[in-house]
Amino acid sequence: MNSCARSEALRDYAFDELAGADRVAMEGHVESCLECAAELHSIQLTTAALRSVPDREIPQRIAFVSDKLFDPSPWGRFFRGFFASRTQAGFAAACLLAGAIVFSAVKRPVEVRTVVASSTAAPVDVSQQIDAAVKKAVVQVHQEDARQASVALAAAETKHQREHQALLVTMQETVEVMQKRMGAYTSLASLEAPSVGSGQ
Repeated sequence: MNSCARSEALRDYAFDELAGADRVAMEGHVESCLECAAELHSIQLTTAALRSVPDREIPQRIAFVSDKLFDPSPWGRFFRGFFASRTQAGFAAACLLAGAIVFSAVKRPVEVRTVVASSTAAPVDVSQQIDAAVKKAVVQVHQEDARQASVALAAAETKHQREHQALLVTMQETVEVMQKRMGAYTSLASLEAPSVGSGQ
């Protein structure tokens, strides 16, 4: 790397972009500075090598072996081309709408006939159906309430047993502490009783 302070002006000199006075001064500097002379020689060699390379047109696209993988299928090309214009897309939408109308027109009379046939075949009392549905719902609600009540009762019983057990343990510990204290008081009283008797 050129450490000379005039290395920036050297590039302008190499490409004939310096004015007359600056050019003469740079020629004198190149003769006296070995680093600038070496860099000028390198620039001139690079420029000559680049000018010797023939001009060729840059390829627009590089083809790869995998390009066939990204080509759309024939059906994909057909649909892409078909739906590219608005008129073709509108025609396709109209065809779909017409098909849906024809399908619904053909299917609806069959449904109407089946409803009419079922209504005439067996007349059903609507109030009986409503009563049956209400009774079924009431039974389900009672069963659910009973199940929830039994679950709550079992939980309350379990909680009561735990509290009772904890109370028994606490009472047992209290009794043991009282027994220990009574034993300690009894032993203290028995120790003090002879000394009182001997003093009399």
